Amino acid sequence: MESSAGLSWLRLAAWAVFALDLVILAQLVYAGVSGDEEPSTRALLRGLILMLASGLAGIAVVLIVSSWKRNIIGLWVSLLCAAIPLLWVCANILSPAG
Repeated sequence: MESSAGLSWLRLAAWAVFALDLVILAQLVYAGVSGDEEPSTRALLRGLILMLASGLAGIAVVLIVSSWKRNIIGLWVSLLCAAIPLLWVCANILSPAG
């Protein structure tokens, strides 16, 4: 069993990464609402928004239950699953355009 301080840090990290994912989702929704893209681009954007939102809903359930039950495995799973969209966005930002 991990110490209470370690569990608190893990819970804080998991919630912080989840909050950053919510920021990404909000930016995608804003781009979908305010954009003047082609219809095919808008359809792809709506699909991406729906896929990310459903994934984040599942992560939220695991994160809430794991925080409530103080389950270290659930917190690690939610942290790693929430890090995937964040890493995907960071990789696309840092990759050279072309």
